[in-house]
Amino acid sequence: MTAKKFKDLLTYRLNVLAHLSSKIASLVNQVEFQLAPREWRLIGLLGQLEQVSLQRLALEVDVDKSQASRMVSSLIERGYLKRVIDAKDARGILLSLTPKGQATFELAFPSAVERNDALLTVLTTPERVVFDRCLDKLIAHAKNQLDDIRESTKSSTVI
Repeated sequence: MTAKKFKDLLTYRLNVLAHLSSKIASLVNQVEFQLAPREWRLIGLLGQLEQVSLQRLALEVDVDKSQASRMVSSLIERGYLKRVIDAKDARGILLSLTPKGQATFELAFPSAVERNDALLTVLTTPERVVFDRCLDKLIAHAKNQLDDIRESTKSSTVI
């Protein structure tokens, strides 16, 4: 199916869905946990990854390192995160959840799962399987396209 209007573009439609889903999560997380959307993403990722560097966290959340640094500092001040020395490299610093951060993750993550499940209730089980498979394929393909574009523009001069 070829897009006939701007609003038919896949990227537009995915952005609308992501925005609506993020708004729902944002409202719930702000009221229940006093967390902004990106703060929740940091806590959510650390709840799954345990200890990570600031650089990896920024990459995973898709924000620049300075923005991630500001968010991390705020979350440290509020008692959600802590800095720890990297056992493999004493010069390195890793980030992890504090007990307060872990408790918040354990309360907030099931809520996030419930919101996702509620959103997906309009799809049958077979549709969900196909949707997940399609998303995986589209994400992998988009990553390859991005890598190809980055590679082809390395030698290009940006004006």
